[in-house]
Amino acid sequence: MKQAVWALCVLFVAGLTFWNIESATPRRATLLLVNGKVYTLDPTNTVAEAVALRGGRIAGVGSTDEIRRMFRADSVIDLEGKTVVPGLADGHCHVHGMGTVIATISLFDLTSTDEILRLVERKAAETPQGGFILGRGWDQNLWPVKEFPTASILDEVSPLHPVILIRVDGHGVWVNSAAMKVAGITRETPDPSGGKIVRGATGEPTGVFLDNARELVEKFVPPQTRQEIRDQILASLRTCAGMGLTEVQDMGVNQDEIGIYRELADKGELPIRVYAAVSAPGDAWNEWRTKEPLVGAGGGMLTIRSVKLYVDGALGSRGAALFEEYSDDPGNRGITITNETELVSTIREACARGFQTAIHAIGDRANHIALDAIEAAQKDIPEGDYRPRIEHAQVLAPEDIGRFHALRALPSMEPVHATSDMYWAEARLGPVRVKGSYAWRSLLKTGTIIVGGSDFPNDQPNPLWGFYAACTRSDRDGYPLDGWRAEEKMTRDEALRCYTLWPAVGSFEEASRGTIEQGKWADLTVLSADIMTIAPKEILTTQAELTIVAGKVVYRRTNAAPAQ
Repeated sequence: MKQAVWALCVLFVAGLTFWNIESATPRRATLLLVNGKVYTLDPTNTVAEAVALRGGRIAGVGSTDEIRRMFRADSVIDLEGKTVVPGLADGHCHVHGMGTVIATISLFDLTSTDEILRLVERKAAETPQGGFILGRGWDQNLWPVKEFPTASILDEVSPLHPVILIRVDGHGVWVNSAAMKVAGITRETPDPSGGKIVRGATGEPTGVFLDNARELVEKFVPPQTRQEIRDQILASLRTCAGMGLTEVQDMGVNQDEIGIYRELADKGELPIRVYAAVSAPGDAWNEWRTKEPLVGAGGGMLTIRSVKLYVDGALGSRGAALFEEYSDDPGNRGITITNETELVSTIREACARGFQTAIHAIGDRANHIALDAIEAAQKDIPEGDYRPRIEHAQVLAPEDIGRFHALRALPSMEPVHATSDMYWAEARLGPVRVKGSYAWRSLLKTGTIIVGGSDFPNDQPNPLWGFYAACTRSDRDGYPLDGWRAEEKMTRDEALRCYTLWPAVGSFEEASRGTIEQGKWADLTVLSADIMTIAPKEILTTQAELTIVAGKVVYRRTNAAPAQ
């Protein structure tokens, strides 16, 4: 008996000695980030000072002393008090769309048609006769006369080159007469299903084509080469990395874009993670509806497991589907692109193949149609974690706000839309209906979360501008001082989750990213200032110092602290 007790004591002492030696022996790490302020967003909302990275994962989180004692690293970066947050993510964007903006004429934030005409005239002077002139970003709501423009205006500076300029929201194009001639557009051309040709008093097309009517003219634009698309996608992703983004959720990709993403992932050339939604209906979904989702290709850099559907157009172009007519356009209730029967069928089909559905719905009628379709589809599919998303969810009927949580549907919203639309939203919707617009606090109160995005290139890809809009509801000039419909603001903690953890939930990735915890992907964004405490206006000048994806620094600001 004594021998047995003695043996147990020896084993205990040996084990304790081994543990002490092991715990006192520093472990290897690839990179240490020390002397920072680390917002982990872990279950206890820990604020730490340092992070250790190894093998693309987070190996440890704690104080600087703890991490230095526990780890020996190949490189150490002294953050000098700078802020670290979980890798920022954009929950709704259009990567190739921004790439084309980089390659063509940018019309964003221009406040008159004169400014646009100067850019078009300059481009026409350097373009061979007959070559197309392309651009994106115009918004008539920023002009002195807030009406749709006409082809005749463009004809003044470009009578011979077909001109096609995409509206800021991507739901309309403004073209010149040469473009309409190439497309064979006349007053007899009918409106396509889900689209509208804007016409004058005599019935003649004015030069603006909305939603599905865009295809009538855009199909005549010479197709881009594969190399051009690849270059534009990479330029867009690198821009995103420079903004501190570690993942983008690309809403509505076609087969060419998917092929390029897969090639870049296979070659290890994706600078940041991509979660892609296949555009439907069309060739891309026809191809993927017979396949299984692609999850974590290229070492976790690429996932294709969602399908993008459309119910209506956009509020700015009066294409959002409303229950009642537009307050500033009597008789118009917007456009419906897909009916509920088609939605229900596609949702069922997608769920059966393991795909999530992401449904574009902006108007209150469109959101009601989308929620009804989700509810109808859920009655006929096995119980499961499908996480249907409604993209934008801008205008909601009061009775539909609670349905998101009840149906386990995720609202995917862009805070910058509220602060860009607030100048004219009430004119579109009236004083009563506007109360259901951009209703973040009302949704959060029901227990749901909000996947935050920018919808770039329809807005800028800077996630900190979205963070600022979410917690201030003011524009970048600070107007209005207390925020537009301030009762719908998010807290800063919610706003940070809106661009980190909640997009991870929206893409089934919360177990591997979205917080700074041991074992998760080492996706981190280092910021030049503490966005959780600084004055609101200072958020707008805060910059990404480092963007780290899977432990690799993919962006470093020029004067950022080097690794030692």
